[in-house]
Amino acid sequence: MKNRIVRALVAMATAGVMVALAAGPASAATPPRQAGVSNAVYFVHGIDWKHGSPYHAKQDCKSVWGKAMSDLRTKGWTGKFVTWGYYKNDVNCTRKVNGNLQTRIQELGRLLAWDIYNNYSKHGKKVDVVGHSMGGQVIRAAITGVNKYGRTSSQWPDYLYVEDAVTFSSPFTGSNWATACTAAYTYKQCSDLRPGSGFLSWAGQNPQSKMKTDWTLIGSGDDDAVTSGSATGMNAKHKVIYNSGQGLEHSTIKNAGGNGLWSYKFSDNNGRTWSPNRDRHAPVRYAYEAMRAPAAW
Repeated sequence: MKNRIVRALVAMATAGVMVALAAGPASAATPPRQAGVSNAVYFVHGIDWKHGSPYHAKQDCKSVWGKAMSDLRTKGWTGKFVTWGYYKNDVNCTRKVNGNLQTRIQELGRLLAWDIYNNYSKHGKKVDVVGHSMGGQVIRAAITGVNKYGRTSSQWPDYLYVEDAVTFSSPFTGSNWATACTAAYTYKQCSDLRPGSGFLSWAGQNPQSKMKTDWTLIGSGDDDAVTSGSATGMNAKHKVIYNSGQGLEHSTIKNAGGNGLWSYKFSDNNGRTWSPNRDRHAPVRYAYEAMRAPAAW
C-alpha cells in the first residue's frame, strides 16, 4: 500500500511538472502607455560597409550616439540609455552581439528582440527604441519577427513591450546606394536593403509590440543615401521630412539637437495629409517629443 501511494504521488508531481512546462512561463503584466521620460531607450546604429572584408565592420556606439544621448539628457530624459551593437568589432556599446556584414537583418532583429525581452519585457518593463539607417530596419525586424514567430518558435521571444520607436533616415523601401553596395561587395546586409529585397517584403508595415508601438519616421531632403520618401516609406502614424538646404545629411541627421529652429513638414496620419512647412524642433528634439508624448493609442 505504501509503495502504491508513493508511486501515485510521484505520478501526480510529474504530471504537474509536465502541465507547467506545457503552459510555459506566464507573461508579465502589460505596462500602461503613458507620457513620460523614464523609459529605457535602446539606440541601434547603422551599417558600416566600407571594408574589404565583411568581418572588419565596426561602429563606436559612443561616437554614433553621443550627441543625441547628451541632448536627450539635457532635455530631461531620465531613463537608462542602452547602446546596442551588432558587429563583433563594435566598441563602447552597452551590449553587442558577434555579427558581421554577412549577418542578415532578420537575424539581428531576432537577437535584438531577445535582448529587449530578457532585460525588460519579461519583467513587465517597457522600452523606447531609436534607430539610424539600417538600425531602424533591425528594430522593424525585431518586432516583425516576434509577431510572426514568437508564439510558434522557441527561436523568438513570445512578446515585446516597445512603447515608442523613432527612426532617422532608415530605408523602409530600400536604397539605390544598397544596390550599388551589393554589386561592389556582395554583402548580405546591403542586399537586404535593396529596393524590392526579400527582407523588405518580409518586414511588417507598422509592426506592433504587445503593448502597441507608436512609430515616428524622420527623413531629410539633404540625404543622398536614403531619400526622404524611403525614410518615411513604411506605414506609421507620425512622419517628418526636414527640408533640403539645412545640411542634414545621412550621417548627421541623428546628431542635430539643441533648441534652434529647423524647417520641416510633418504628418500625424500616415502621410495622408501633411502640415505646411514650419520652423521648429531639431531632429533629436523631435525624437524626444515623440517618445515623451502622451499615449497615441
